[in-house]
Amino acid sequence: MAVKNVTELDFDTIKTNLKLHLKNQSEFADYDFESSGIGTLVDLLAYNTHYNAVLAHMVSNEAFIDSAVKRNSVVSIAKTMGYTPRSARSAKATVDLTVRPASSYTATNLTLSKDKVFTSNINGRNYTFVPDKDYTVDKSTVDGVSAFRFTNIVLVEGTRGQTSEVINSSNRSGPIILPNDNVDTTTLTVKVQNSITNYNATTYALSEKITGVKSTSTIYYLEERSDGFYQVVFGDGVLGKQLDVQNIVICEYIISNGTRGNGARTFSFPSNITGAGEIISGSVVSASAGGYELESTDSIRFNAPRFNSAKGRVVTTSDYESAIKQSNPNIKSVTVWGGEDNIPPVYGKVYISLQPQTGFVITETEKDDLVKNTINPKLPVSLVTEFVDAETLFIGFNIAVTYDPKLTTLTSDAIKTEILTKITNHFDTNVNELKKNFFFSKLSKELDLTNQSIIANNIEMRIMKKITPSLKTPTRYQLKYNNKLLASSVRTNYFIANINGALDEVYITDKPDETFTASQQYNGQRFNLAKGDLILKTKSTNSIVGGTVGTIDYDTGSLDITSLNIDSISGATNDVVRVYITPHESSKNISTDDLVRATEEQSYAVTALPARNIILSLDDSEVDTTNNVKQGVAVTMISRVQDD
Repeated sequence: MAVKNVTELDFDTIKTNLKLHLKNQSEFADYDFESSGIGTLVDLLAYNTHYNAVLAHMVSNEAFIDSAVKRNSVVSIAKTMGYTPRSARSAKATVDLTVRPASSYTATNLTLSKDKVFTSNINGRNYTFVPDKDYTVDKSTVDGVSAFRFTNIVLVEGTRGQTSEVINSSNRSGPIILPNDNVDTTTLTVKVQNSITNYNATTYALSEKITGVKSTSTIYYLEERSDGFYQVVFGDGVLGKQLDVQNIVICEYIISNGTRGNGARTFSFPSNITGAGEIISGSVVSASAGGYELESTDSIRFNAPRFNSAKGRVVTTSDYESAIKQSNPNIKSVTVWGGEDNIPPVYGKVYISLQPQTGFVITETEKDDLVKNTINPKLPVSLVTEFVDAETLFIGFNIAVTYDPKLTTLTSDAIKTEILTKITNHFDTNVNELKKNFFFSKLSKELDLTNQSIIANNIEMRIMKKITPSLKTPTRYQLKYNNKLLASSVRTNYFIANINGALDEVYITDKPDETFTASQQYNGQRFNLAKGDLILKTKSTNSIVGGTVGTIDYDTGSLDITSLNIDSISGATNDVVRVYITPHESSKNISTDDLVRATEEQSYAVTALPARNIILSLDDSEVDTTNNVKQGVAVTMISRVQDD
């Protein structure tokens, strides 16, 4: 008898296998399984087998974190690893306030309560913000007037909530359920009041590990329930102090709106501080950001095993990455390396580069919070943490695609749209993160497979970095492309520069050789140019002006713009100078893993950091013919009918 495949779980296959089995038995050799009563029994057996097999299969899948589908299964497995899924996070903004004291207010200091309510309108909807804590300042003189000046007040989006419960003999270890699935657990404070008549209270601390926990430790544990709510659990008298009967647990927290609280740039400030005075001015230091939704199932599936392997400490690079991503949902990717990998080595330091979910740079507040609350408490030895802001290297393409119109019903524009989508998806999947490289051949192959009509593609690649200039101030700009570059390929968009006291619309390009041309003079001035010099050319006449403005090293991919006085950027919508360059043929596969090595002459003064802080991204330039900015990705369709 043939061996049955136990993975064949569908009803029809099970029924067929049962019929074949019975037909091979002498007792049922002449039975008609489709019309006889035994056919009904076979259906029943097949249904029962199918049901139980699927159930067993599902139960088996739900027992493992990499195959579980239900969120409560993933959460339960993560719990055994000591991992608590990240809650929703409130957006935070920073503001300054000035309060003029009332004539009746004589105190020399003033407290801004954490319960004070601020509001902001985001996309047509009002959101509430509250200070993250009480702020107290002394009276000072502001613009010649006595006032209270509050600086760098952190406002947290959301409304304050509270849950209280009296402890009895049946719940001395909890749990205390937080009855809202949008609680920001980073704002949670847990206090235990002695009793309803004794108001003395102790603030309990969150424990994320059991090492060092004693029977008297005033700690609590935080868990996500199967219904999506969080619960607070206390010790049992062995691992943490057990609560006493008549204790009152008071949990205070902020209920968040997650990502919807991001982007608040203006606030309605309270008109006054009761009994103290009038708020006479308020300004926004930084718009609200950092709001996120409850951690997704896929994120838990990825982070929990890595958190478990770290065992509550940060030693290896993967430990750092796991701890950082678990604590801050704004982090998209992380790269960490030891100072010993630098050239020259810097011992006792750990370097970290972070890529945010949106934008390009992590705020200093977020960096400080990571060091204080995530990294330092888990360090087994004393190490200095230094953040290296990630640099973004934009990649653009001019692509010529040859296709046979007889092999498709699509128009050339429709095929072009498919190609543009393919390129975007390729970067989103394979490139747009720290430590990911771009491989020219992989993209070319994907483009060939976009549509059956495509015969071939030819890709001209360029790379670009952005300069946000200090306007009207002579400034030095140093750019590193970390790739061997092609001579005579530097080109920027147009900008207005101050040339010897006169304004002119110019662009930057490079001089690839030492050949003198008649254009190397301006107002009778002749320029001595060397290979690799960076020069300014006018938009109107394409002639050289102002002499050299820097140099380029084609081998190392470094540009040094020594001094450039930019008055303004051409075009109302532009705020950056885009510096384009073409990589050398040998550098079409762009890597973020190689070391950027300092020369012997530089090594005494320059620390060469690994290039692993580079983010490769698709060129997001817009079409702007006025300012000579090419489209980030330009596709030209070439129709060619092949011979039969």
